[in-house]
Amino acid sequence: MELEVSLHSDLSKDLFDGPLTKRVLLDLRTRSLRKRVWYRALDRIERGLVDLTIRWVDNVRNSTMARVLLRILGKLVQALEHGMAQVLTVGRELALKASELAVRWGNTQAYTWRSDRVFWFGLARMAARFE
Repeated sequence: MELEVSLHSDLSKDLFDGPLTKRVLLDLRTRSLRKRVWYRALDRIERGLVDLTIRWVDNVRNSTMARVLLRILGKLVQALEHGMAQVLTVGRELALKASELAVRWGNTQAYTWRSDRVFWFGLARMAARFE
């Protein structure tokens, strides 16, 4: 889970610190498609603009184009981070319930589950598979 969160913050850093390149656009589009936020976060015109930029431009040099793309990509990054926050919220609730049950059964080490973010992430992923 720590890896997943660091990927999002590294991606934000790449977007706003370095040049806007085809590789950055492709990485963000691929990640957002995998997380199923590409179509929810962007409208048809925004998706088309990103796709055309990926197809025809290696480095975005025009400041107006870069500003428009950064606004669009910022929406994607925000949607990706929001999805991770929801996953962690679900996982935290499940971890609390599991911890309470395990402590009642005599497992005193189960108190640590309540603050273990990796455990939260794992529980949320397991719960999503059973939905």
